[in-house]
Amino acid sequence: MEKITISTPAYEEFKGFLDENEIDNYNIRINLAGYGCSGPVFNISVDESHENDVVEKVNDITFLVEPNLVDEFGGFIILSTEENDGRGLSLRPIIEPEGGCGTCGGCH
Repeated sequence: MEKITISTPAYEEFKGFLDENEIDNYNIRINLAGYGCSGPVFNISVDESHENDVVEKVNDITFLVEPNLVDEFGGFIILSTEENDGRGLSLRPIIEPEGGCGTCGGCH
């Protein structure tokens, strides 16, 4: 089962972003950065694989995710700028949190 969903345009845009920033190590870790009013916030970093990581290779890029994040969010979808209505690359969980909100309580 795929844990990372990424279209060809999103892959090309993401790889272009890595190349533009002179990142030559394509081992990319998906991290939970915290929660905001719109739900969980994720970031990426260059890293090496750890023993229990979920590892998924898409062409030249190897995505690394801690198993608990895959369990909680079901995996991740990477959208291109075009797929994200012109708002830039986006990383979203497959399973959105209940209510769609984070912990601020401002959207209830």
